[in-house]
Amino acid sequence: MLARPSLRLFLSEMARTPLQIGAIWPSSPALGRVMAGCLPRESDAPVLELGPGTGIVTDELIAAGLPQERLVAVEKSAALVAYLSSRYPGSRIIAGDALRLEEIVGGERFGAVVSSLPLKVFGPGQVGMLAAQISKLLLPDAPWVQFSYQIANGRAPDKNFRAVDSRIVWSNFPPARVSVYSSQ
Repeated sequence: MLARPSLRLFLSEMARTPLQIGAIWPSSPALGRVMAGCLPRESDAPVLELGPGTGIVTDELIAAGLPQERLVAVEKSAALVAYLSSRYPGSRIIAGDALRLEEIVGGERFGAVVSSLPLKVFGPGQVGMLAAQISKLLLPDAPWVQFSYQIANGRAPDKNFRAVDSRIVWSNFPPARVSVYSSQ
């Protein structure tokens, strides 16, 4: 269960910008554990988290052994950035729009991208723009881990990626699919 301040913050941000949050309830630790389990084990490269929200998935990434110093998180909400910065002082928490990744992180390359972005509310052009940027930022063979509430759809969000793994987390509310994509 979320601590009371983080649940209040989530609900406040959801009421203020529902399409940006893209969820009716915070992700569960079980969803975060499945996403964290998709990280490559033999990499010292930084990991990019997109849309960390109140940090449920972030907690599980760190619990799975990702050092805070290797985590770079991009969050659009200023209130959530402030909250995350105080919770994860060793991580780089960046205020920004994930559709401007190249501008935000420059030429930095990542060993994985873990995304909680609500792709279902993005337009097709926006998904393609995000996928192109993720493709440029990922090291060779590095995964893009994405969750979605569309559990019947396991297809890659863009033609430049292919689905390599997929799991449904039934214990999340609502149930969610965690998909792992690789560049073509």
